[in-house]
Amino acid sequence: MTDDTSPSTPIPSAPTRADVFDQYMPIVLFLVFNSVAGLVWAIGAMTLWAVKAQVSRYRRGLPFGRVMPIIVLYLLVRGTLGIIYDSEEVYFGIGIGVKGLAAVALVVSVAMGRSAMGYAFSYLVSVDRSVKAHPEYRAAMSRVTLGVALVVFASVGFDTWLIRHASINEFVLIRLGVNWGASIATLLSIGLYLDRRLRRTPDFPGLLPLMERRLGSLGFNPPPSSEG
Repeated sequence: MTDDTSPSTPIPSAPTRADVFDQYMPIVLFLVFNSVAGLVWAIGAMTLWAVKAQVSRYRRGLPFGRVMPIIVLYLLVRGTLGIIYDSEEVYFGIGIGVKGLAAVALVVSVAMGRSAMGYAFSYLVSVDRSVKAHPEYRAAMSRVTLGVALVVFASVGFDTWLIRHASINEFVLIRLGVNWGASIATLLSIGLYLDRRLRRTPDFPGLLPLMERRLGSLGFNPPPSSEG
């Protein structure tokens, strides 16, 4: 079975300052409101801003499609249940559970021959069809997808342990720092692995030239690669 993971449309633009702001503002609001007004207000503020962020990204043209209403519904249901039960275990526990389901979905995508990371990689850079059709490409994307699934499972285990042993504000801050560090390490590891592994395919120019091409399509002008 071929692993044709080409997306139908490319990402239209690079992340903006507003995207970065929207990513961290819910956390700031939660910490502030939880400290001065209590958990219910914190969950409400975090939920409303998270919904606002999704709507803003959709309006900016990111290809959420039919997934966007599902994300918004999930955020609203999660926030509502957290407020009703006035419980951080309920609110954050739902998120931990969804993260676990995402890891399972990654494994399933590999089993079905349509590795999720191959789909994501095609959004980030433009890869020739001859490269995608090569067995090395399909094998690499399957292994990367399984590796990411393991990282996500580990994150689920850490979050579950942390929420039982830390205050709620400590949980939010520590989880943010650990997840940020783990994400950077994972991305760097994926990049190094793919650059080395995909060079076994005849038409793969290297990851750096592909990233430079992608940045150029977004309006950036990175310095030319020293390779080749």
